[in-house]
Amino acid sequence: MAQHYLWILLLCLQTCLEAAESNTNILTVNGILGETVTFPLNIQDVQQVTIINWRNSKTSVAVVMAHSDKPPQVLVTHQYYNQRISVSSQNYNLELSNLRMEDSETYKADINTNNSKKETFTRTYKLQVYRRLGKPKITQSLMTSENSTCNVTLTCSVEKEEKNVTYMWSPTGKEGSVLQIFQIPKNQELTYTCTAWNPVSNNSDSISAQQLCADSAMSIHMHHARWLSGLVVLFLVILILPAVLVFLFWKRGRDSSFKILKSKKKPDDVSKNTIYTCVTAPKDPQPAELRIYDEISLCKMDKTVSTQDRKPPGIPSYVSVI
Repeated sequence: MAQHYLWILLLCLQTCLEAAESNTNILTVNGILGETVTFPLNIQDVQQVTIINWRNSKTSVAVVMAHSDKPPQVLVTHQYYNQRISVSSQNYNLELSNLRMEDSETYKADINTNNSKKETFTRTYKLQVYRRLGKPKITQSLMTSENSTCNVTLTCSVEKEEKNVTYMWSPTGKEGSVLQIFQIPKNQELTYTCTAWNPVSNNSDSISAQQLCADSAMSIHMHHARWLSGLVVLFLVILILPAVLVFLFWKRGRDSSFKILKSKKKPDDVSKNTIYTCVTAPKDPQPAELRIYDEISLCKMDKTVSTQDRKPPGIPSYVSVI
């Protein structure tokens, strides 16, 4: 029977909590990456608070036990929040330090009181973490200059594209990151300023109209110079390339003609002054006591000059050498 009553009590408590949450407004809290954010409880009578249970949409975060005569006791229930949570002893506001982008969550505080009604009510918060904006940069493009009029398109951007970034131009008052201007000589003293901001910070950058139009004219002159340089290079290529090709074909034809003439030379021109000799041994063996005579005979070779035509008079065809 006691267990039955306990289940009924838990069911009623859950119903009351859901009803309280449904009637509670969600408070948006903006935090800066790496810094500290505070969740305000806005409790009217802090002396009646006994326990506060903090949780997000996924897990329990911390449990705060209030004391009237000493600072509250804080128990961090998830290691992800270790050494990052602190609670004010005056109003029990929770502070979350060293913010991360992953901390962007929905947080709830279930506040238990010790008043006559033993009320439990819930505060709901939506935490959004942003980076602190750096100085934006103004770039210019689509520049034209005619009749002393400078037409320029300005673009304003931050280093890292962030969510919920808004841009505003002054003195035009135009919103958005792009501004198109038509600058004339009478308003050369104007200065255009782009201001970028998100829910936690803002920053700005400026550019003068005089500098803007000077850069525009210089850019146009550089564009014309590059265009003329390209034409000159193209003209030189058209002139030089055919000449190089003609020279290569002429050189190749000259080398081929030289090889043909060289191959037509007669081999007799090379071998006219060459004398071929042939050494033969005597057919009949000589006695041992006699000296050995070697006979050297001049051989007749095809397509060569005969030795007999060149021998001095009186020399026989066969010469015996001792």
